[in-house]
Amino acid sequence: MAGQDGRADGEATRRTDSGEAGPVGAVLVAFEQAAVTAEARRVREAGADTAESAASLVAALEEASAAATGMGAGGPAVLLAGPALAECAALLARRARDLDAECVRTADAMDRAAGLLVDADEEVAGRVAGAAG
Repeated sequence: MAGQDGRADGEATRRTDSGEAGPVGAVLVAFEQAAVTAEARRVREAGADTAESAASLVAALEEASAAATGMGAGGPAVLLAGPALAECAALLARRARDLDAECVRTADAMDRAAGLLVDADEEVAGRVAGAAG
């Protein structure tokens, strides 16, 4: 809205015309950074939850493997004998660790992207200040 002398509208136009982000732009960059950072946190949590869930399944497979081995099960008709269950548990554990590591790498990349948003905003603000002053 224009002030009594009409300068408020003109000032807003000059800020927009000069390319300066202004307060609204700063809020948008901060919002984008917060959103990216929150998503990075969710990716990390999902990776940790997946690894935790896999760990409980690995433990169950290891128990089944020990039980199958201890009971002497393993005749020709048995589909998954003790050693096969242990192999499944090891494979699952390895894949869970790999997935967790990938989630951490993805979240780290998202954090770097959030930092780049701030760097870009500061660079633009510096250019605008240099051009104005």
